[in-house]
Amino acid sequence: MPTTITILAQDGPGLAGTPATPAPGGTPVSGNGAPATGAGGLDMMTLLIFGVLLALIVSSLLGGRKEKKRYEQMLASIKKHDQVRTAGGIIGSVVEVKDTVVVLKVDEGSNTKISVARNKIEAVLKESAAKESAAKESAAKESAAREGS
Repeated sequence: MPTTITILAQDGPGLAGTPATPAPGGTPVSGNGAPATGAGGLDMMTLLIFGVLLALIVSSLLGGRKEKKRYEQMLASIKKHDQVRTAGGIIGSVVEVKDTVVVLKVDEGSNTKISVARNKIEAVLKESAAKESAAKESAAKESAAREGS
């Protein structure tokens, strides 16, 4: 017995994978009516993703440089009588500063001193009194200059 199949065509969204057909204006559109992107073409979402990734990479590189510069500045400013913390967590007072080594006094009672590589100083916890007084004097001069203006 022969079977007959009838297919009805309707206007509406096309199926995925259907070829783009030119619209009346000449712009190719896909089956759902949106403008078709060419094979290998970049759409706005792809450009946006690349832009965001590029911005993240640039900001992380610049942030690392700024952090490294601040750390180098901190190491260069270490002076006698500063209280510092090493990478190992030892806290001591600076007794002597050499090019690559810092001598720390870690115990007042037994006068225990240790030598630490300068690049293993993690933070300056308390600056010496000479630095603090110089900082206070410069702040006072700035405030006096502002009041005088």
